[in-house]
Amino acid sequence: MNWVVIETKKVVKTLDKLPKNIQSAYSYWRHLVIANGVNKLREIKSFHFEKLKGNKQGQYSCRLSKSYRVFFEINKREIKIIVVEVNKHEY
Repeated sequence: MNWVVIETKKVVKTLDKLPKNIQSAYSYWRHLVIANGVNKLREIKSFHFEKLKGNKQGQYSCRLSKSYRVFFEINKREIKIIVVEVNKHEY
């Protein structure tokens, strides 16, 4: 069963402004989610899939590069992922 990836308006605006390598990494990430679901993200160690805490509680993140992350929410019941943000991670 294919998953659905929904991008917020903020994400749609942001994607065009990102460096080409990050756009490509996001596209690859998105394709993996649609075709294989969330469990595939957990299998690929380079994504550093993690559940977030604090003010981002209920969200998850994956690494697109050393600097950039994709932040998202998972709705398993409806088989969809809502991408909330793609940005440069602050250390």
